[in-house]
Amino acid sequence: MFVHRLISYYAGFILTMESSTTNIVPPATMNSSYIFTASVTLGKRYGPIPMVGGGIRVIGSNRRTIDGPNFHATIEGGHASPIILKDTTAEDGGSVQYPFIYVYGYTSDGLPFYIQEEGIGNRASQNTRLIINVGGSHSYLQTSYVIAQMRFIENEGGPTTVAVDCYSIPMIA
Repeated sequence: MFVHRLISYYAGFILTMESSTTNIVPPATMNSSYIFTASVTLGKRYGPIPMVGGGIRVIGSNRRTIDGPNFHATIEGGHASPIILKDTTAEDGGSVQYPFIYVYGYTSDGLPFYIQEEGIGNRASQNTRLIINVGGSHSYLQTSYVIAQMRFIENEGGPTTVAVDCYSIPMIA
């Protein structure tokens, strides 16, 4: 009897509550804008370095360019050092990785820049976020939320190239 009265009370209470969806404004459509593609030719690999708690870190050097409708640059230096969590190279896509990429260089108009990229994925597909430090006419990139998707391009008989397609998503104030 007590449980029946309790259920009746809460059922009545819930029916008299205002719907939680009546005052909600739907979110604005989030359109991404293509910014640039960074092409990086991977150099010599160092490691793997075993990590406490599992995973390994691999460090590689690289040669690179950045080309897009509003941002052109040459990467002068940097490194990629993904943490490989589970070595499953025999499976589709390969090992689960946390890529950590740091690059610096100069824009086509001579301004220095620094880019930090982090994310998750495997060798076949990685989703990342970029933090871009640059000034001048490109300073808007410092306040942009930039996401990227990496593509590995195997060069038969040569080094691997990574293409990173970058998109800006507007920040909502």
